[in-house]
Parts: sequence; C-alpha cells; structure tokens
Amino acid sequence: MKNKKNKSTLNNNLIVEMGVSAFDVADFPVHHIPYVSPHYVISVCHSGSLEAEYDAVKVEFHPHDIAVIYPKHTIIAHKVSPDYRATLIAVSEELYSKMGRLNFSGKRYIYEQLPHFQLTDSQYEDVLSYIDTIRRITQLSLRSREDIVISCIYLLSQIIDYYHDCTVGTTGDNNKKSLSHRFYNAIIENCMRHRDVQFYACLFHLTPKYFSKVIQQQTGHTAGYWIQHYVVIRAKQILTYEPDTSVQTIADRFNFPDQASFCRYFKRSTGLSPSQYRATL
Repeated sequence: MKNKKNKSTLNNNLIVEMGVSAFDVADFPVHHIPYVSPHYVISVCHSGSLEAEYDAVKVEFHPHDIAVIYPKHTIIAHKVSPDYRATLIAVSEELYSKMGRLNFSGKRYIYEQLPHFQLTDSQYEDVLSYIDTIRRITQLSLRSREDIVISCIYLLSQIIDYYHDCTVGTTGDNNKKSLSHRFYNAIIENCMRHRDVQFYACLFHLTPKYFSKVIQQQTGHTAGYWIQHYVVIRAKQILTYEPDTSVQTIADRFNFPDQASFCRYFKRSTGLSPSQYRATL
C-alpha cells in the first residue's frame, strides 16, 4: 500500500533530545497505515482538513480544532487536504513520565475516547500564544529549562481543559475515571500478551470481581469487552495493512495457543473469521 511520507516529518530524535518540540506540519507522517506515536501530543489545526481513524473510530480535524493525543493510541490518516496546516507540541516519553507527578489533565479519559474539539476564535488565539511561549522556551539554553517547560505544558493543559468545559461542557467527576483510563492504557501496553481480566486486575491490586464491577460502572462495558475490543482493533489493523502476514503469524503475535483459538476469538466479535474479514477489504 502507498506510504506517503510527511513533508514535515516528526523528528523523533529531536523530540527525545529536547524533551519537548514545537513544530509546524503540512501533512501526516504516513498515510493509510497505522501510526502509533510514543509521544504526548497537543495539535492545533490552522487550515485545511485531515480525515483519519483514531483507535478505529473515524475522526476529522478542521480549522481551530485542538487535539490532545496520549501515547500509544493508533491513528491512520486517510485524506489530508493540500492546504492542511497544523502546529504540534510533542512531549517525549521520558519527559512525559516526569510529568506523571502532576495531574496535568483531569480530562484524560475524555480525550482518550475523543481526542479533539473546536476552539472559538478567541480561545484559538490564546492557545497559539501559549504554544509560541513553549516554542521560544525550548530554543533557550537555560539550566532550568525543563522545569519551566513542564510548568508551561501543565498550564496549557489546564487552559485546554477549561476551554473544553466552556465549549463541550462538563461530564461529571473525571477523577473517578482514573481506573478506566489506566486500564485502557494497560490494554494498549499488554494486549499482545495478555487477554485475561485477572491479569489486569492484578496490575491494579484488585480482585477480578471488584475490578470488573468498577470498569462496568465507569464505562458501561465489562473489562472483558474492552480487552476483546482492543485486541480485535489491533488484529484488524494487521489483517488490513499487512496483507502478506498469515493468520497463523497474527495468532502467534497475540500469544494465542493456536490459529483456531485466534479465529474463534476474532469471529465472536466480528461475525467473520480473520480470512473472511480480509476478503471483504
């Protein structure tokens, strides 16, 4: 499949070296294949449009849309208009882990389900001024630059959360969602090896029964549903974008005991075997 390179490719080495990088883009790193960024990214669209999938859900980005994208979520760009322009703030894995001591976004659970919303004209101008400040600071040689940058990103995240409430509205106490979004991240991290609820419950030092109850209350679905949901998303991506990869190899990647077990697991969710699903593409 066609793999169109970005005119303004994310410079991963620079992001890792600097900790934070602010840059302008006119395209997407790759087209029509899954892109999983290891970075925490804030993106603001200035012009044009981007049609994509975010964790297998169709999304569109338009002027004044702002997106908050957490690490290890999957984006597939399908269509980028010629006039697409955006600015990205990318935070490296190492700096992002250091920011973990700050509750720098109370709306993480919301953004992980739907990462973007549209800013008003005045909100858009305000966000650009904060981004410009971060851009300038990253270019300075200061002993305390990292601490200053973390403070700036924290402030920007709080402003974005506030504008989200103003524009979209509040959805209740998001702190109660903390287990759900940590569980979702754990699935992303471990789904290639583990599909049992007990494994994830143990990660959070909870009994499987209580863990499942909390996840059901917070999301409306069982823990088992979310595990299967994400495994099938990943399997569909491989079936679609790696046409030469055999079903047996995919089963091995996901640590199934054999191909038949993987096929049954996939068919329970989709109604099709992996081969039948691939034939529909």
